[in-house]
Amino acid sequence: MDIISTTFAGIFAMLALGGTIDQTDSKSTKISLPDRQTSTYTMPSIAGTWQLQLAKTDPKQPNCQERYNFARDNVFISASGQEFSYGKYRYIDLPDSLPILLVQTTYDNNQTDCSGVRVDQSGELLVSYVKQQGNTMYWCADKQGKKCPMKMQRVLP
Repeated sequence: MDIISTTFAGIFAMLALGGTIDQTDSKSTKISLPDRQTSTYTMPSIAGTWQLQLAKTDPKQPNCQERYNFARDNVFISASGQEFSYGKYRYIDLPDSLPILLVQTTYDNNQTDCSGVRVDQSGELLVSYVKQQGNTMYWCADKQGKKCPMKMQRVLP
């Protein structure tokens, strides 16, 4: 796309938003946009699907995968073996430490997960610090990121 096409595209977009162009003389042009509230949305950096790197799985489920999907609207869905759960999450950037993740499970089908455990986690709140390195995410117990028992790999953006 050349510069003229880009300029025309910008002008047409501005006019579509209700803007005006006033040309008082051949040397000056005034462009105005109506007062409109513009909002932006920033996705949390953990948005997407992540797979937990399991150290030990249930021998009855040797190919078991534990996945977490963090949606843009702060809803999470988790699947581990036969277990399925969902709820809400908040990802909060902190000024002097790693970001913090709050995960509130609102529903759990109370089935067996990849570790062979069957626990209804409905109503539970998980609080963890998050350390990210590329497509790897660690859930940590400390704000410095030295005690990180959970390691996940990004599966989908």
